[in-house]
Amino acid sequence: MQIVCLEDEAAVRQALKQHLERYAAEHHLEFTVEYYDTGEKLMQNYRPGWDLVLLDIRLPGMSGMKTARELRKTDTGVPLIFITSLAQYALQSYEVDALDFLLKPVTYAELSLKLDKAVRVIRGRAGCRISVGTRDGLHVLYSGDITYIEVQNHDLCYHTEQTSYQDRGSLSHLEKQLAPLNFVRISVCYLVNLKFVQGLQGNVLLLRTGEQLVISRAKRRGVLSALAEYLGGTR
Repeated sequence: MQIVCLEDEAAVRQALKQHLERYAAEHHLEFTVEYYDTGEKLMQNYRPGWDLVLLDIRLPGMSGMKTARELRKTDTGVPLIFITSLAQYALQSYEVDALDFLLKPVTYAELSLKLDKAVRVIRGRAGCRISVGTRDGLHVLYSGDITYIEVQNHDLCYHTEQTSYQDRGSLSHLEKQLAPLNFVRISVCYLVNLKFVQGLQGNVLLLRTGEQLVISRAKRRGVLSALAEYLGGTR
């Protein structure tokens, strides 16, 4: 796991370092951790693709909340855990879809519970990361967050439950890359994540997001077979 920790108090950073090392040893995990003491420094060096971000809310200069808002512009999926000395600040964490929050002083028992939750989320999104270059910068998407990928005017549109991203690319290439992760080609235009399929009506695939996608005649048999295997737990 690759972790970023934003905390301006040296004593708290040291405590977090010890807690993270202990957790990694007890759970047989490997952590790579980068520490920053200001939001400005973090954003100057931040790159999408980290597994977890721990960040203090009250900081000199750019606050942890403002840092999180800036971070979310390019990394919409990374789990965030806020660290704060005042409970009322923790309520703001939901504005940026934070996973959870910790109150200072941070104990190992509390951090361990939050890390258990974060690890479950990260493993639940397991798969691969896909870099998508858009007009407003580079975005890293987890394959588990993608509902389907669509061909639009010779570009690819990556749909998630929250938003969509458009970039150049080959759907055939992605089909091969994502096939082991339960993505199925249902037509010339669509590559669908079976995790988000809610039902089937004739030749129309119903997604949990409410969207409906038409299965081509040529792909129907393969789609039905893949869906049956997925629902039966053999895929």
